[in-house]
Amino acid sequence: MTKQTFLPLVTAFLLLFAAGACTNADKTGKPSGKIVNVTDREEDVVFGDVKAPQEIIMYSSYDCKFCRKFFATTYPELREKYLDTGKVKLVVKWLDFGERPEMLNALQAASCISRFGVYEKFHELLNFNPAVVYTPEFEELLGDIMQRNQFIAECIVNNNNYEYLKSNLREFSENEIPGTPAFILNTNIYTGYRSFDRLESIMINEFEFN
Repeated sequence: MTKQTFLPLVTAFLLLFAAGACTNADKTGKPSGKIVNVTDREEDVVFGDVKAPQEIIMYSSYDCKFCRKFFATTYPELREKYLDTGKVKLVVKWLDFGERPEMLNALQAASCISRFGVYEKFHELLNFNPAVVYTPEFEELLGDIMQRNQFIAECIVNNNNYEYLKSNLREFSENEIPGTPAFILNTNIYTGYRSFDRLESIMINEFEFN
């Protein structure tokens, strides 16, 4: 087996291993638990207005197909109706269950880019093809981003965001969440993919929207 064929197979295996905690929706629509400990941190990625009165906290992984499905199918309507209107913010706590250097590096960059740059395109790239983080082209992309934005570069070089990512895993474990995606609204945990209609019904109940 050549190096060219071996590396993609290794990458595919790692992605399958990391996606083990990825779950489809709880068909009952009921909360799967109550939060024990969740801390808002500056490293969290925030979609929407940071001053929005309501928030959805989401534990997510780019390796989880149902997380990617959420961002591909549910997120656009959520953004249009609730995020862009300032009613709700989506706070994402990214996870990497395999603690792989390439993905940890990408998630550290994601945190920095979301705070000091334009995150949307970077997010779309990782959501479309998370295996890109194992390629030389991704390293070149990060280098270009850092060269263009000194604040992102300083954040990536000087901050220990690996500890932040480990804290996400600790919280995920402490709350006994069975898989990703997981959504926290108020004190309730909802595990698994949700269509926009199903998520909106949960939001109306939790946030008492008119």
